[in-house]
Order: sequence, then C-alpha cells, then structure tokens
Amino acid sequence: MMRIAFLPILAFALALSTTAARAAPPCSVPEDLALHDLVLPAAKQAAAASRQLTILTLGGAHTAGIAAEDPKASYPALLQAALAGALPGIEVKVVNNAKPGNTVDATLRAIPAAIAASGAKLVIWAPGSLDAVQRPNLSEFFADLQAGIVAIRQRGADVMLLDMQYIPLLEQWFRIEDYRDMLRGTAAATDVPLVQRHELMKVWSEQGALNLDATDKAEQLQVARDLFACMVKVLAAPIADAVR
Repeated sequence: MMRIAFLPILAFALALSTTAARAAPPCSVPEDLALHDLVLPAAKQAAAASRQLTILTLGGAHTAGIAAEDPKASYPALLQAALAGALPGIEVKVVNNAKPGNTVDATLRAIPAAIAASGAKLVIWAPGSLDAVQRPNLSEFFADLQAGIVAIRQRGADVMLLDMQYIPLLEQWFRIEDYRDMLRGTAAATDVPLVQRHELMKVWSEQGALNLDATDKAEQLQVARDLFACMVKVLAAPIADAVR
C-alpha cells in the first residue's frame, strides 16, 4: 500500500535536512511538463523598479510544510533561496500563507488581506486536493477558482497555479480527474501558468527519482525532501527568467 500518497490529506511532513548535505535528486523535467516563456509582468516590473520581489504561496499541507522540523524545510523557503541565488541584486521574499484544511472558498476570502499584508507581486496557488474530498460540487470549485484569479490580478499581482499531487489511492475514492480537468481548463481560459505537479510526480516515480511506494519512515522522509527539491527545480529557473 502506498503511504507517501497521503501527503496532503494526512499532512505528511515534507522536510529538508538542515544538517546534512545531499546531492540534488535526479528529477528531470520533460519538455512537455516544463514551464516555458513565463510572462509575469507585475513581478518583472516590481523587480526592475524596486529591486525587490515578493511571492505569496497559498495552499494546504504540502505548501505549509506541516510537521517539518524547521520552517526552512517548506518548498516556499527553498524557492526563496533558489531565486535569491538566481537573481543577484534583487531582494527576494517568499511569504508562505498556506492554511492546511482550507478549501478554495476559504482561500478566496483570505486573498485580499494576504496580498495587502505581503505586498506580493506573484501568487503561487495550489488549490484542489481538499476540495476533491469535501466538495462534490464542481461548479462551486470553478466559480471560486476564477474569482480567486480575478482577485489576485485586481490587486496588482501575477498568479500561477499548481495542480494536485499524484495520490493514486485518493484518485480511486474521489473525482480527482474531474478537478484536474477543471483546473487545466480554468488556467487555459484565464491565461494562467499551470504547474502540472500531478504528472511530474508520476514521471519522477516512474523514473525512480521518487520512491512513492516507500514504507520505511526514514525513506519516506527522504522522498518528501526530494519532492520539495524537485518542485523548486521546476519553478525557480522559469520564474527567474520571467522577472529578469
């Protein structure tokens, strides 16, 4: 039985060791799943005008890094470090406002205050997993998702979306593909970049870069750490290119 698959539902810790050096995981990114030619006008303007870039991350347990041993273990913290290295001379700040247990409608209500407080010019939003479990109404999910994109843009920020994690057992129980279809369609209709995290995790599993069938606790933790590093590998360079 696959245990790592319960990451967002059981709030599995996705942590990064701060005491031991480790080579980057061999998670190659297929061309058809890579981010190409990102256009992030608000982020680029802010970086050019003030030499500052603030990114706001929204989502659930995965984004928050629940039960991680150090706040620096979350993927937003690793993304901040990677972007700071890729953008010398620009002060990069990634504000992690993920709320485990929030559905899309709850996140929607929090967006105005979160952007106002952070001053973010780019929002990376990972919606959907909990909605697939708790909210059978796809039309409500679609409406809230669109409203969230509009709210972010009205407040002067760019937006990117991350789709759901690859969770085979969850897919057997809930309408994961329906939600993913809705997310893809919304991203395309609103011209929002979409990180296909679900497909990427499947590829990394098949490549052997992530052993999602791990049962040993220590190995599960290492898989989680590697997943963080892999996601930063997907995000950092395209974002840096877009704001230079």
